[in-house]
Amino acid sequence: ARRAGSAACCTRGRSPTVVWRMLPPPLPTTLDASIAAGLVKQHGRLQPLDERQAVLCDASIERVQPSWRPALDAALAEWLALPKEVTGLSLIAVYARGSIVRGLALEGISDVDTLGFATVSHSDADSELKAWQSRGSERARRMRSAYPFCSGLEMRLVCVPERSSLGGWLRGDAAAPASLADTQLRALDAFRLASQAVCLHGSDLVPRLPPPVPRPRLVLEQSADLARASRAVAALAVQGSSDKALAVARWAAKRALRAGMELAAADYGAFSRDLLPCHRAISAVLGQPAGSRSLLVLQLACMPEEEVARQGGGEAVAARLIHAAGRLAQACDTYHLARHFSQPLLAFEQLPETPPLPPALLSAAASFAVAPAATSSATAPSGFESVQAALSEERGLGGLPSFRKPSRNFLGTFSEPLGTFSEPSTGGVREL
Repeated sequence: ARRAGSAACCTRGRSPTVVWRMLPPPLPTTLDASIAAGLVKQHGRLQPLDERQAVLCDASIERVQPSWRPALDAALAEWLALPKEVTGLSLIAVYARGSIVRGLALEGISDVDTLGFATVSHSDADSELKAWQSRGSERARRMRSAYPFCSGLEMRLVCVPERSSLGGWLRGDAAAPASLADTQLRALDAFRLASQAVCLHGSDLVPRLPPPVPRPRLVLEQSADLARASRAVAALAVQGSSDKALAVARWAAKRALRAGMELAAADYGAFSRDLLPCHRAISAVLGQPAGSRSLLVLQLACMPEEEVARQGGGEAVAARLIHAAGRLAQACDTYHLARHFSQPLLAFEQLPETPPLPPALLSAAASFAVAPAATSSATAPSGFESVQAALSEERGLGGLPSFRKPSRNFLGTFSEPLGTFSEPSTGGVREL
């Protein structure tokens, strides 16, 4: 009876009403069975890591399948028309990235994924840029009309002021900084640019980027990603847009699988953004329960339309997928914390330095701290509490006395007694 369906009982007065709801058909419990059932395609490729643990780029123009080359040329033509539409814009470089330039494009699934970099000198270019961006759906329709096997066109533009530091770096100015800050690298999508992209036009920026070493990036954003996706799926379900709800849920699922791949890459010896290799790496390195949760996310994200219908439709699958991605994210978080935040505190030198005091309190603290230990019972300045530990030079872990709990306004924090403490390992901090 439990496999056949579930019942909901509604009581109105003395007449209960039972409504039966069919449960979706069970999914295979192994990857091989999922592939055999057609739920998951045998698709994707691993990219090995070099001696620096950096991902070796496997994208090239030569790998583009012949049927996709005209679509790629059409996308480049759209980019070359951009300077005519935005006053003062200089197009620095255009890249194609993802499945097409890796020779892995799938008809009806893959889109033409491109990224452009530009500088702008005109102060009133914002309105023209917004107008260009608003025509993105029109460009995607033209692409699908001309090449029906292509699911769409993505044109992401990184445009910065000509005289900014990043603008100087893009142009290769001698006075520009040699390296970029993390925020600037994220804005450039530097990791994907260096690991999965090909320059179609302009000057190649990749030789000036740091090596693409997989690090925990997506795992740090999963909580916000899932919350945003969950709200969007709920809103789209109310509107009756089940197809859009499923598309949002699949986006969150891909992020969850790729977050697990980032954690597993170093031990697995390879990296990939393709979903099947991501699941295999998660299963091999993160173990259980991450492996079984990853399989469910993979199945729900990749199942064909007819299976979506059998599983209750787009709205039902989207809701299950958001829940499954959340459970996989929990497993990834657990592994991440255990891997990078498990080194015990062995010496006070492992603790971060105390932040500087406000100037107003600094002088008061200096005058109070010079008092000898015998006078530790003296009246403390306003905002302080008299604590003997503040006057003691003993900092060893052994034989620490038990101190009174400091007041809320006290400048330091003490533990009584000092218990187990975990601090990020050196490697973990470097990777984060």
